[in-house]
Amino acid sequence: RKPRGSNSDFARQDAPISEGYIVSMVTQCPSCGTRFRVTLEQLEARQGQVRCGLCQTVFDGREPLVAEPEPAPPTASAHEAPAFRLEPVDAGAVAPEPEPAVEAGPKERDYGPPPEQLSFDDQIFLEEERARGRSARWWAVGAALVFFVLGGHAAYVYRSELATQFPGLKPHLLRLCKPLRCTVMPPQRPTLLAIEASDLQFADSKQPSRIQLTATLRNHAGHDVGYPALDLVLTNKMEHTLARRIFLPAEYLESGRDPASGIPANAEITVQLDLDAGTLDPAGFRLNLLAAP
Repeated sequence: RKPRGSNSDFARQDAPISEGYIVSMVTQCPSCGTRFRVTLEQLEARQGQVRCGLCQTVFDGREPLVAEPEPAPPTASAHEAPAFRLEPVDAGAVAPEPEPAVEAGPKERDYGPPPEQLSFDDQIFLEEERARGRSARWWAVGAALVFFVLGGHAAYVYRSELATQFPGLKPHLLRLCKPLRCTVMPPQRPTLLAIEASDLQFADSKQPSRIQLTATLRNHAGHDVGYPALDLVLTNKMEHTLARRIFLPAEYLESGRDPASGIPANAEITVQLDLDAGTLDPAGFRLNLLAAP
């Protein structure tokens, strides 16, 4: 095979092409082996020079020319190039330089249609909505204040019960009572107390009017209970009432005991009362426990 691009490649350019050639022909690239379908008219118009559409090699398309009896529709194969060109070129021509890439300009952002201007009715509606929102906030503030006041009042009224049920709240309740000058005492639960023993005797035989009441009280609750009030009734031999009096804790507790401390859980206390019956001459008594005010 002769070197590609030499003068001998073009020596045959002026040789006449016989009219006996079949119209449809196939030529093959000597460099990559790709086959092309050409016609004699195309070869004569370009003096036989063909450029491979795959590897860009320029060669004489008449040298490897093969005839085909009938032109058939082209079918893609592994060695057929998708396209080719027939043009006069120089032997030392090189592949064309790639075209410069076209830089894409910045895309315009679509912000959509401009917002519509609110009508007068819409503005009135928005103002009403804002007014309702402000009113709702004031209602919420007022409800919170009412809840706070009612909660404080309930804590003040039921401070003893709260301190008993929730001992951890007692220090806070004491601080609350300090400016209010109140106390946190154990709750009054007389039904949780029992009179274990009681007795009425003459304190001095020389003074028949002097009598002494002794009673033992027991707390059966699991928490402290406030000292009760003692309801004492003196009776005669017929158990008719001669006299009645209610004694508060400060009146029957011994000196030094705080009435606000209460009776401890599951504990007992002994109460003694010295009384002057005068001319009543009691023969019996009844003792009941009441809630102290």
